[in-house]
Amino acid sequence: MRSCVVARDNAARVIKTEMLEGGKVSGQLKSQVVQMKLEVARGGACVAKLTVEYERLDGGRALSAEDQATFAAGYLDLLKMVEAYEYV
Repeated sequence: MRSCVVARDNAARVIKTEMLEGGKVSGQLKSQVVQMKLEVARGGACVAKLTVEYERLDGGRALSAEDQATFAAGYLDLLKMVEAYEYV
C-alpha cells in the first residue's frame, strides 16, 4: 500500500491521506481518502477514529462486508504503527 499525506494537524493528532496504490480491496477503488485521528483516553490508552471516503472503479455501491473488514483491519494495523511512533 502506498499513500500520500494531504493534510496533517499535529495538535489535533489528525492525518488525512490519499491512496496512490493499494492491495486487493483498494484495487477495486477509483479514489480513496482516509482521515485518521487518535484521541487520548484513560489509563494511557487511545481511541482511534477513522473516516474513509471512496469511489469504486465499477461505480458500484459499498464494498462487501468481507472487503470492508479487510479494509478496516489494514487501517487498524496502520493506526497501531502510528500510535507506537507517536508515543515513543
